[in-house]
Order: sequence, then C-alpha cells, then structure tokens
Amino acid sequence: MDKKKFCEKLRTARIEAGYKQEHAAKHLNLPISAISVMESGARKIDVFELKKLADFYNKPIEWFFHEHNSLSKRRWYDLDPVLSEAVDLLRQAPTKLQKSAAYGIIGFLKQGGFALPDDEM
Repeated sequence: MDKKKFCEKLRTARIEAGYKQEHAAKHLNLPISAISVMESGARKIDVFELKKLADFYNKPIEWFFHEHNSLSKRRWYDLDPVLSEAVDLLRQAPTKLQKSAAYGIIGFLKQGGFALPDDEM
C-alpha cells in the first residue's frame, strides 16, 4: 500500500466513525492541523498515534494497511450495513447497555424459535 492510500484510509476511518478532525486531535492531544497534515500525508504518524486512532475509530490496525472491497469483508456483519452499524454502536455503548441489548437479542431469538430456550439446551 502506498502513502496516498494509507492517508485516505485515515480519513475514511475518521469519517466512518462519525468524527471531525477536531475530535481526533483532542483524542491525541494535538492541534487540529496535525490531523489535517496526517491525512494529507505531509506529516508522518507514529505507531502509538496509529494505535490510539485505530482504537478511537473502532478499527483494527490491519484495516489501515489492507485493501477492502465489498466482496471480501473481514467480519460477517460487515456484509450488511445495518448489522455493521448496530455492532459498531453496541461496541461504543456502556457495558450495562451492551448487556441489556444482548439479553434483548437473545430473548427475541428464543421467542422467535431461532434458538432453543435455556431448559432445552
């Protein structure tokens, strides 16, 4: 992967996460201009900054280095934009809310007959 594509991935990850450059800058404790020059390729990004941004954008680090097309998604839920959004939002939610949502999904699936109730497992 060349530098231009890597920088495009940085920008894409930020936009997909729903952040502005100022949010990323605040997360890294840098001026907004630093994010702008990182995304343009005029400033190098070190491994620690990349790790922080990957976590902030909810992307695995390898995502920034590989080409992705719609036919070869990494995770099963990436194939559907609604599922992908749901999983991403669930990841960002507080643990208590994550558990409540999980219980709701389990109950819904069991009620619909897609999973066996606890006493039949």
